[in-house]
Amino acid sequence: MKNPITVEDILQWIDEVAPFRFAESWDNCGLQVGDPRCEVSRVLVALDPSLETVREAVSKQCQALVTHHPLFSKAVSTLSLDRPPGAIVGEAIRGNVSIISAHTNLDAALYGTNDTLARALGLVIQGPLEADPRSVQDGRYLGLGLFGLLPKLNSALELAEHIARLVGIRSLRLVGNPEQTVQRVALCTGSGMSLLHRAIENDCQVFITGDVKYHDAQAALDQGIVVIDIGHFASEAFGVPSLADALRDAARGRGAALEVLTATVEKDPFVTVIFNEDRRECLAGAIEISGGTPDSGK
Repeated sequence: MKNPITVEDILQWIDEVAPFRFAESWDNCGLQVGDPRCEVSRVLVALDPSLETVREAVSKQCQALVTHHPLFSKAVSTLSLDRPPGAIVGEAIRGNVSIISAHTNLDAALYGTNDTLARALGLVIQGPLEADPRSVQDGRYLGLGLFGLLPKLNSALELAEHIARLVGIRSLRLVGNPEQTVQRVALCTGSGMSLLHRAIENDCQVFITGDVKYHDAQAALDQGIVVIDIGHFASEAFGVPSLADALRDAARGRGAALEVLTATVEKDPFVTVIFNEDRRECLAGAIEISGGTPDSGK
């Protein structure tokens, strides 16, 4: 590739892997901030377009930040530079960093967020939980959420432990009987409980997702399906390296000099605090932050 790589090229390469037309109608994928004509020699790939990831992109001399989540998920009437999202926009412009999002188009794509987790679990995919009839003929399209069979029978607890180790977390939430035998599995990375009924319709014994709410958990209990909540962050951060690899492959296939990095500053915003009589443990993802005796209250 003789000509310099531009932001427009990055957009095109993403569109070839996970076409933007796969995105849900409410979603906001593609260029969030920047100039399509700007040259790019280094890209940072992250889950979120936050102040931290933009600053990491600037510090590593990246000209583009490619994220899964969009910067703008709803209409904005004003941008104030003293608070997000305006502060993020200002930081990106000052640092000459364009921001690109590949959200639900990546969720629905082959080698996207759901497919990456399913492959890591060894799931023999039998179909999507939800599909857009306009896209099903495209070989790059899988649909939103997936279901299929695990290689062998597991208890729900064994599966939960395996998933936790896989995505690098030390705690998760499980709804239902931990000893229930499961093999037919549905999954949807991010917030997938709106697809619970689809998992039930496809006779799945367990549904893996994140962001499970109380009443949805009660509904799952009533209908006899186990739910494993691995958290929004863990379920989707797991797919960031695959997106980075796709960009590397696209550049390599064109003989383009593009360096692709993955963000190192991101972490789950939730910290799990576990209390017992002897000590207090604080867990953030896979890292134990601190321990000691509970506060005396004095």
